[in-house]
Amino acid sequence: NAVVVGKVTIGDNVLIAPNAYVNFDVPSNSIVIGNPGKIIENRPDATEGYCHNLV
Repeated sequence: NAVVVGKVTIGDNVLIAPNAYVNFDVPSNSIVIGNPGKIIENRPDATEGYCHNLV
């Protein structure tokens, strides 16, 4: 489980890793890991291979 705290905006195509703690705005196409969370990479295929059965 990840924790997202406060009034933050999560962009499109964002991957938040398990156990990440996010208390900041995350731009689109980002990968966030860690506690405290930090953006390790911005890439257009951030969620490729992770997202299934999208509604």
